Amino acid sequence: MKIRAAVLREYGIPMKIEELELAEPREHEVQVKMLACGFCHSDLSVWQGYIPQDIPMVPGHEACAVVEKIGHGVTKLKPGDRVIGCWMVPCGHCFQCRRGRPNLCETSMKFFQEGNLLDGTSRLTDKDGKRVGLGSFIAGFATHSVMPDIGAIKVPEHIKLPPEQLCQLGCSVATGWGSVVNVAKAREGNSIGIWGCGGIGLNAIRFAALRHCNPIVAVDLEKSKRDIAMEFGATHFVESSKDDPIPVIKGLTGGAGLEFAIEATGDPGAQVQAWWALRSGGTMVNIGIPPIDSVTSIPLFYAPLHAKSIIGTLYGETHPTEDLPGLMEVMNTGILKTDKLVTRTIKLEDLDMVMQAILAREVIGRWVIKYD
Repeated sequence: MKIRAAVLREYGIPMKIEELELAEPREHEVQVKMLACGFCHSDLSVWQGYIPQDIPMVPGHEACAVVEKIGHGVTKLKPGDRVIGCWMVPCGHCFQCRRGRPNLCETSMKFFQEGNLLDGTSRLTDKDGKRVGLGSFIAGFATHSVMPDIGAIKVPEHIKLPPEQLCQLGCSVATGWGSVVNVAKAREGNSIGIWGCGGIGLNAIRFAALRHCNPIVAVDLEKSKRDIAMEFGATHFVESSKDDPIPVIKGLTGGAGLEFAIEATGDPGAQVQAWWALRSGGTMVNIGIPPIDSVTSIPLFYAPLHAKSIIGTLYGETHPTEDLPGLMEVMNTGILKTDKLVTRTIKLEDLDMVMQAILAREVIGRWVIKYD
């Protein structure tokens, strides 16, 4: 069928909306119509070439869609079901999947970079019949797509949240939750700092608040992020373009520092700040993805001497098929404030405007593509 999609053909060059051909779903695949897709900072990194992926391809990984067709062998989904797309789809048999870490699935990693589905092929071709990659097993910047059925998590009928909120579950909610709950394992009374108050950072703040951490220090370059950070549960906010967060954090913790630092920007300067903000025995959780050639200088003398640690995490160690249904129920209560997270809905044609706004640090919360 003919679809419309934003195609990344050259890094750093505005994506054009093209007419593509979408092939039928194959075994254990579903064809979907997109309802909404969030624009994550990692989408910007893909566009810039900081996260290497084969091009041409259609990006977009934070999506809510409705099933239109099912391929052979699909038993848990039917046309009309709303689904959340997962951008890491476990194969179930590689080393990482066998060890219980499906978010690091080696098969998925390979096809993720190539823009292929689990059989090693895409379902998209352009007007010249040439292959176009299907980004992140989702291709959320397209009006329609094909997903693996295991990567399409059904939204129960009793959940009536709009798609622009539901799509957040696929990345920002799950990653923010996982960084605090699965990786840091933060508990009541733990001191925690979050660097970067974008979609993932705000969700990390929210889950830290729900676990009654204190203090919860939000750090961002932009003062404009203060109000939303405080609304999501931060007890303090530091505008790091103006003030050094380290003395502020030391002052709040009796000179000791934080037990946990969640670094959600990928910026080397923020990574260094998060490291120095830790107390003895503290843990820095790295979520933000820097450019592939980026180097951060941290004195590891203090790692053994003060028992400080750095943990990198992908997807917050989320197991999508197991964790997303439960998170969906929590979201449905309204306690996660996803209605406040989505600050603007846009059209597919507005993608270049969004990227420029993110580069200018003008975006507050999450901007979401909403399809007709």
